[in-house]
Amino acid sequence: MRVKPSKLEGSVKAIPSKSFAHRALICAAISDGVSQIIFDKTSDDIDATINCLRTLGAKIEKFESGVRVKGISKLDNIPIVDSKESGSTFRFLLPLASTIYGQVIFIGEGRLPNRPIKDLMDVMKHRGVEFDSECLPFKTNGLLSPGRYEISGDVSSQYVSGLLFAALNLNGSSEVIVNTNLESKSYVDITVEVMRAFGADIIEKGNSFLVNESKLKARSYNVEGDWSNSSFLLVAGAFGKVSVNGLNKESSQGDKQILKILEDFGAEVVISDEVIVASRDRNPIDVDLKDIPDMLPILSILAASVDGGVSRFYNASRLRLKESDRIKSTADLITSLGGKVEERDDELLIYGTNGLAGGIVDSHNDHRIVMAAAIASTISENDIVIKNSKAINKSYPTFFDDFADLGGKI
Repeated sequence: MRVKPSKLEGSVKAIPSKSFAHRALICAAISDGVSQIIFDKTSDDIDATINCLRTLGAKIEKFESGVRVKGISKLDNIPIVDSKESGSTFRFLLPLASTIYGQVIFIGEGRLPNRPIKDLMDVMKHRGVEFDSECLPFKTNGLLSPGRYEISGDVSSQYVSGLLFAALNLNGSSEVIVNTNLESKSYVDITVEVMRAFGADIIEKGNSFLVNESKLKARSYNVEGDWSNSSFLLVAGAFGKVSVNGLNKESSQGDKQILKILEDFGAEVVISDEVIVASRDRNPIDVDLKDIPDMLPILSILAASVDGGVSRFYNASRLRLKESDRIKSTADLITSLGGKVEERDDELLIYGTNGLAGGIVDSHNDHRIVMAAAIASTISENDIVIKNSKAINKSYPTFFDDFADLGGKI
């Protein structure tokens, strides 16, 4: 895809939060009765969760503004759960499925078979589940038992969320204890928030989560707007003027930190019924990515736009385990467009070059690299060609529609 230089101006509606949608769908699938999950746009990852829940025995039908979900009814066959490329789907449903079925086959695509899962598997082995392989594809054998689960929190917060879903579906009480620093804690906060909305009894104390036996109740649930994907368009506002509506200002989503980062950068930020970002100043930024790892690609565009100075993004080691090695793919993004970076083990330094020249970007099949490359056109002298732009379907299939509505030139 070829994107021409342009400034973005106008207003768009935030797409539904992928993080909230995954969790609401899963809670609905282990609730009694029929729930309505309201979200007007989907993505490959959300569809992966829907299809996997169907495989496990949930009945899910789509309607104009969302889906209706009838709780899981155990099937006679051994389910084959295909998470596609969705790490959330895989890590959430691996423990949960093992509370329902004594044997499950898990498969996946892209980089998913190479992404970390060992710590979660080890915990499950201690609670009654065996695996015929240490990486995807594999078959499980055995059912999880209730009790005490200890898991690291410095590799993926999705391990913790997956165990919380499983604990909710076990008889009696279970405790999930995080025995390291819990990174990306906001994602676990979202898990707990959605579970409680469906009636879960969870007591949180520090890094311990006591999940008491609960009977979840079907309900209608509205999925809030997505701060993570909206951040790409909000950053474009820092070079023009963009407003995004449909965002929850009190959201648990960690990526709402984009507002403070944009203020530190020097953009004008106005929060009312909409979130409005407009061009003003451009300053180097220092950002700790420990709790907002998905932000690096789009923040790199802010950093490259500055006239001089160096921006630093640190505590980023987990980014090497994403859909791409996201430290390297972000570094490649900036250098391929004429910028200057310094890549280190767990951080990235980006030099302010007062914009970018343009060029050809390899997306590395990473949806966030595609969107960041498109937004880079707002600070580029020449066209940007993005290889494998279809990777956006993972999280934001209508991104280029919204981009064009704001004045982006494709």
